[in-house]
Amino acid sequence: MGVWNGVELDGLALASKRLTLRPWRAADAAAVAAIMAEPAMHGFLPLPEPYTRADAEQFVTDFGVRGRHAGTNIACAVTETDSGRVVGAVELRLPGEREVTGEIGYWIGRPAQGNGYAAEASGAIAEWAFTHGVHRVEIRCAVGNVASAKSALNAGFRFEGVLRGKEMTPRGPEDGAIFARLATDDGLAVPPAMAPLPGGQLSDGTLALRVLGPADADAVHDEHANEESMRWAFDAAAPDRAGSVERAAQAPLRWLVGPVANLAMVDVATGVTAGTIQLRRSGPPGVGGIGYGVRPAYRGRGYTARALRLLVRWAFEHGGFGRLELGAKEGNVASQRAALAGGFEPDGVREGRLANPDGSFSDEVRFALVNPKLQTVSRISP
Repeated sequence: MGVWNGVELDGLALASKRLTLRPWRAADAAAVAAIMAEPAMHGFLPLPEPYTRADAEQFVTDFGVRGRHAGTNIACAVTETDSGRVVGAVELRLPGEREVTGEIGYWIGRPAQGNGYAAEASGAIAEWAFTHGVHRVEIRCAVGNVASAKSALNAGFRFEGVLRGKEMTPRGPEDGAIFARLATDDGLAVPPAMAPLPGGQLSDGTLALRVLGPADADAVHDEHANEESMRWAFDAAAPDRAGSVERAAQAPLRWLVGPVANLAMVDVATGVTAGTIQLRRSGPPGVGGIGYGVRPAYRGRGYTARALRLLVRWAFEHGGFGRLELGAKEGNVASQRAALAGGFEPDGVREGRLANPDGSFSDEVRFALVNPKLQTVSRISP
């Protein structure tokens, strides 16, 4: 019989508002096999391919119960209390002697996704852990597993960082995001860093903005790996393709956890990513800093100004920003013209603020916009 910290684990079941977390049973194999027959379930779970009924039977009678017997983890079938339907799984890996950290893993089948079940199950098993002396509980997921990251935040887990090559996926090791709760945390849902885009994108009919994603890596690299962009770079290092891949891969996660929102500028007529625009929370609360770049083939079309106008409207109406700022090197006239065309107003010059590839520094020409809802009638006179 498995025991941990004086608690018998073999028959342990937990309950939340809508769910029952109970030990796996042999009869659950059919439900597990049906859930894992959905190809989307194989996106981040390193599962046998194809996943057979025999694999499901081995899971519910062996892998899903051995930790309870050994006193090392609590693996549960996540079931709807009212219907008894198996909708997913949750597991708490228990800390060993002289350890203070437990770890939660979970999956929810496609038919039951979108109901907040992963967050509810994780919250319930985390509360059990804290009640029984665990000081810290973690949730980890591949950086591209946005659904899992959302569930972690909704369960009150705070984002703590990215661990390189930490998570095993069907494609091999990938970077992992880590979230954690302490026993002293309030457990309330952590709101996303950025509000969602209405309908998933912003568009004026010619240009659209959407959250940058892994498929945009080549566009990110192309935006920087050209003579004009390198002329205005901060250092002489050649653009790093690996860095472009990382930026694109992490963009959906960063939208949730901050501090930067990376968006793709999409040419509506072709669907091609023409450039990127970034909004970073910088300085005092409610202040955002903007950066942008366009691929060589799409320059001269006014896309940056269009992107700025779209982003400003969303940031002020939905994003909760009170002030937006951007800057350009004194010689970068094209960037300054784009800022003005995008509706930004001159906001002074900061001397020697931006580094150049040759080690010198350029003055920064500043631009800003204040949310009209927050503007006052009087201004401080110089």
